[in-house]
Amino acid sequence: MAKVAFNVSELNNYIKKLISMDYILRDITITGEVTNLNIHNNGNIYFSLKDKFARIDAMTSQDDVNIEFFDGVKVMAKGTVTYYERSGRIFLYATEIELDGEGNLYQKYLKLKEKLKDEGLFDASHKKKIKKYPSSIGIITSTSGAAIKDVVNLFRKRNKTCDIYVFPSLVQGDVASCNLIRGVKYFNEVNKVDTIIIARGGGSFEDLFAFNDESLAREIFASKIPVISAVGHEIDYTICDFVSDLRAATPTNAAELATISEDEILSQLSKKLSDLNNLMERRISYSHIKLINLYKNISLENQVHKINFMTRNLLYRETLLNNSIKKILQNYYYGLQNKRFYLQNFKLNKSKKIENYSYKLKNISVKLNSKLGKDRENLNFNKKLLNYYFKSQIKDKIDKFNDYGKFILDYDLEERLKKEKERLNFLNIRLNSVYEKINKVEILTEDGLELNSAKNVKIGEIISLKFKDGSVKSKVQKVKMRD
Repeated sequence: MAKVAFNVSELNNYIKKLISMDYILRDITITGEVTNLNIHNNGNIYFSLKDKFARIDAMTSQDDVNIEFFDGVKVMAKGTVTYYERSGRIFLYATEIELDGEGNLYQKYLKLKEKLKDEGLFDASHKKKIKKYPSSIGIITSTSGAAIKDVVNLFRKRNKTCDIYVFPSLVQGDVASCNLIRGVKYFNEVNKVDTIIIARGGGSFEDLFAFNDESLAREIFASKIPVISAVGHEIDYTICDFVSDLRAATPTNAAELATISEDEILSQLSKKLSDLNNLMERRISYSHIKLINLYKNISLENQVHKINFMTRNLLYRETLLNNSIKKILQNYYYGLQNKRFYLQNFKLNKSKKIENYSYKLKNISVKLNSKLGKDRENLNFNKKLLNYYFKSQIKDKIDKFNDYGKFILDYDLEERLKKEKERLNFLNIRLNSVYEKINKVEILTEDGLELNSAKNVKIGEIISLKFKDGSVKSKVQKVKMRD
């Protein structure tokens, strides 16, 4: 019989079943240090446990964690080791987590935080005000990461007039803090800007530890230019966040805090223009009332002279007003042009979003097809196992039937039946002989003749019945013949 070949999915399913049947792995306790912590909004917590030599991925539910959970903390986790067949990855599903000491990095972080706080580096009184309308902004970040692209794109959408300068820097590793310090010094001494942004995307506690450097914290505190810290995600906090003049939840949030969008500026200008028009109308009304009062008070002698003077003055003011209205209308025209350009860009952005939704729908379709393919592979695998099982069972049955057939062919049935028949006949003869000896009854007439048939008996005749142990005389009252 040919050997059965299994695909990768079938192999991984088999490995998963083996691991799930191991009684040790079903209830195991592991100690280690938490790293790569990710608290998801679906209620799960994803992390890794590590020691000096190895690491294992793990997950748990937020309802099962009753301790302060962070990167670097040492814990004792109890749960089940499972196997994720799709990626061939083993991980621990923890149902109980207890503290088992704190990580070294987190201890350093807490000590430095307490030290700088006592020195006053975090006090609100030292925070510098972020310029509302900056002309230039300096960004210190990695040019290869996604943070710089997101920040620059958002800057360009919000304000196209503000200059952006980027100081390339490492944002992870032992020398990253030195690069960040050089960036702060560069913008303070060489290329002075209105605001400095220190940015980096998300990462583990170890990845972000470069932003917990004491020298970097003191350099930010000494900066004459306001500094915005945009490190990690909203849940991540570093020393850089506390000592900076402003903390942003994400790098893109820093771009929003550092500038005012052109739409907001246009809205403010539109409000000021409306206030100015209202003020001019009130001034003109006031001047008109004042003119009427003056006209009533002038004498008839210089009335013509004053009227002419006021007429010239009124014409002059009318000219100024017309020029002002033209200028206002021109500003409105420019504003409408800008809004039309914004609406065109808005339409383009919406079309891009529609394309993104279409792409997501395609991804969902691909995933559904992948799920159907996986289910089909599982059915094929079960079919192979059933075929293999039935073939084995059928082969065993055929072998047994062959053995029975061989036994029947080798067995002389006719001779056996003949002997059995002779034995039964012999037993029957002996049985009849014994029966006759035990139960034989002789029936005699009154003359002593033996009666062998009911037709020889007459009604009223006296007959004798001889048994083994005695005899009986009887009178015949009725004779009935068989059909």
